Amino acid sequence: MKTAGIHIPTVKSLTSCTLHILLIAGLSDCTSTPNTKKSGNGTASAPKQMISRSKSPANYAIAASTVGGAAGSIIEGYMQKQTIQLSEDLNWVAKVERIGEGIKITMNSAVLFGDDTYALSNDPQPQLKKLAETLLTYKDTEILVAGHTDGEGEAKQNQVLSEKRAEALADFLQAHGVPQLRIVTQGFGEQTPKVSNGTEDGRRQNQRIEVAIVAGQALKKQAKREAAENKKNG
Repeated sequence: MKTAGIHIPTVKSLTSCTLHILLIAGLSDCTSTPNTKKSGNGTASAPKQMISRSKSPANYAIAASTVGGAAGSIIEGYMQKQTIQLSEDLNWVAKVERIGEGIKITMNSAVLFGDDTYALSNDPQPQLKKLAETLLTYKDTEILVAGHTDGEGEAKQNQVLSEKRAEALADFLQAHGVPQLRIVTQGFGEQTPKVSNGTEDGRRQNQRIEVAIVAGQALKKQAKREAAENKKNG
């Protein structure tokens, strides 16, 4: 991807909320950027962390948040209901998959944005509003919004474009009621291609936004309590 006149912003430190710890712990190779610019509440920051260059950071985030066991099965049920609703909400806009105890949403950048821009197009916004509504209904989740580009153009410009696009989607969700502290944004630039950039179709697939939805701490505690009760009564 090619862009002009874009400057690399200072990388922000992670805030100390649980989501950032869950999504970033144990990962390496690419700086993480939380979506904090609109909070305005002086949240304390933690040391800068790193996140993986693996082909699917969204999958890694889901795996890192896994509880397992009977509690994990309860979380899977919660996520399955949400997956069905999200599939209806996003229909032509995105691919929605339940992966273990989480949900992965993949959106092609060409659907969300104009060429080499990070302003959301008008066409997908009704579906994105439904996405926000469902995220509000299933409020016990936390969200990673990850931007990716193809390998065309300068790597630094692609990095910034991926960050700006992730932030644009996160800002839209926040504007429609999703609390900022539930969301982490991450730009991976051209470092995480799904397929080869050697063809036009490959480059199109690599220009994408991935959203990982994982259980928040309240949901995990509730699932563990419910699993313990079921075991006790069983």
